[in-house]
Amino acid sequence: MKNFKRFVLTILFFFSLPIVIGMMPFPNNEKFVPATPEEKILYAANDLVVSDVAPPKDPFKVLLLFTHSHETYKPFLENEKGMVAVYDDQANLYSMHQLFEDYFRLNGITASTLDVDVMSVLKENGKTIVDAYKTVRPYVAEELKTNQYDLILDIHRDSTSRNKTTVVHKNVSYAKVSFVIGAENPNYKSNKAIAQTISNSMNEIIPNISKGIIEKKGTGVDGVYNQDLAKEFILIEIGGIDNTEDEVYRTVAVLAQAVANSLVEK
Repeated sequence: MKNFKRFVLTILFFFSLPIVIGMMPFPNNEKFVPATPEEKILYAANDLVVSDVAPPKDPFKVLLLFTHSHETYKPFLENEKGMVAVYDDQANLYSMHQLFEDYFRLNGITASTLDVDVMSVLKENGKTIVDAYKTVRPYVAEELKTNQYDLILDIHRDSTSRNKTTVVHKNVSYAKVSFVIGAENPNYKSNKAIAQTISNSMNEIIPNISKGIIEKKGTGVDGVYNQDLAKEFILIEIGGIDNTEDEVYRTVAVLAQAVANSLVEK
């Protein structure tokens, strides 16, 4: 009988041992909780939800336009369509305009986009990209007849390689920007001064994110870029063909904050 009791106790001991061990606070015994997919969030300057920000009573108004509306980024198009190109009629700068507006709104700035897909208009009329500035000009002129803006931004992307269009700050990468000013227009000095102000402000937020001012003039160059239509008319190149969607949006967030810091508050 004693042997039988010992046998039963031995069986119970070995049966309950895994349960007892499992209840002990060893690191490897923690309950496994499947990780939920990381939600994609807007990388904005204020960490605010867009709908939380109401425009000011006397808003600083920005007009966004995309003269080369089908310019795009290789990684962006790869994500959208699984292919690589530098121009596309769907996944492009113009298609990103709503988020661009949102970043400005996060900084208390009212931003709107000129409602014209310039490169589609070119195609419809049998014209090429060299006619883009002439094609968009009447649309901009008509808009400025009916609405007044404090800043006009013609947004482009550069065609140079990633190492020239990317900056890393605190282990986060951003698309670099350049400001292009037509030196053969009557608003040249005003355009340049505003561009320099924004450039300096962006570099205060993220060092070396702006490559500064590029002046254009001479034979074979536009030299105006429609900047004669307003003293606050700036052309900005955001990143290059190899920059990612996230890098571009981070930079737009910095741009919006820089405009708020340097132009709105002053």
